[in-house]
Amino acid sequence: MYRFKTCIFCLIFFIVSCENTNDKKVFGQIIGAAVGGYVGSKIGSGATKDISVILGGAAGYILGGKIVEILSKKEKEEFNNVIENSLNYTPDNSSESWQSDENQNLSGEVIPLNNYKIKNRSCRDYKKIIKKNDEVFEENSTACRNKDGNWEII
Repeated sequence: MYRFKTCIFCLIFFIVSCENTNDKKVFGQIIGAAVGGYVGSKIGSGATKDISVILGGAAGYILGGKIVEILSKKEKEEFNNVIENSLNYTPDNSSESWQSDENQNLSGEVIPLNNYKIKNRSCRDYKKIIKKNDEVFEENSTACRNKDGNWEII
């Protein structure tokens, strides 16, 4: 297990240290595919579960690359602050909006969907929506509080 964690850390460090715009896209797609596959694994059983994993991974791969292309580093930080604030204070099925300071044609919305517990951890499902010009990108995510009380995407 230790070797596995070390290999993962080295891989992430290598990717991030040598990144350019294309690398960020690929890294976003890898993360998106992993999250999509994980979410897909929670749906169905048997063959339907396998199909859900594949479709979830593919959707995450596509979406992960698009969102990375759309948001600058500063915009990602701004939008992440809106996500955190929304998870902390926004009631279920209400939205919190965001507008990019850099690009007036770029906006977003966060909609917390529900609260629940997983192994005594407070969790929330939420929807992220990014709008740029006439394009809309949506992604459902889940975040749970870690032992320090901070939100972690799972």
